[in-house]
Amino acid sequence: MPENLAVRVGVVAATALAALTLPASAQAQPGASFVGYGQANNATAVKCVQNGLNNIISDHYATQHDLISVDSVFGPETDEAIRYVQYRMLGASEADGVVGPKTGDLIMRYEFGWYTTCFPYVPTSH
Repeated sequence: MPENLAVRVGVVAATALAALTLPASAQAQPGASFVGYGQANNATAVKCVQNGLNNIISDHYATQHDLISVDSVFGPETDEAIRYVQYRMLGASEADGVVGPKTGDLIMRYEFGWYTTCFPYVPTSH
């Protein structure tokens, strides 16, 4: 009987250890902090947003808006680019300069280089 219990404990411990060592799959974070003035503005989140904005601008509006600096710092240039992309792609009523789930969904569709890295940091709806 004690031998059987030891085997069970060993199997449970091995299963728990295996679960801890599995690579995590990339998942969007509906609960990630918003990005914008008055927000937490995690440096990685800002960098992801800046990269995504540049991808959108270069794909759709290359002659109408300059690319922005990718420096992980939220400032007037990033705010203006967010508002510009929101206005052009989501409509005037959405152009508030804050990356929430709706804008995050849009940015993540265009975030190529940092795509999997950005999942935990950019707010999305799914």
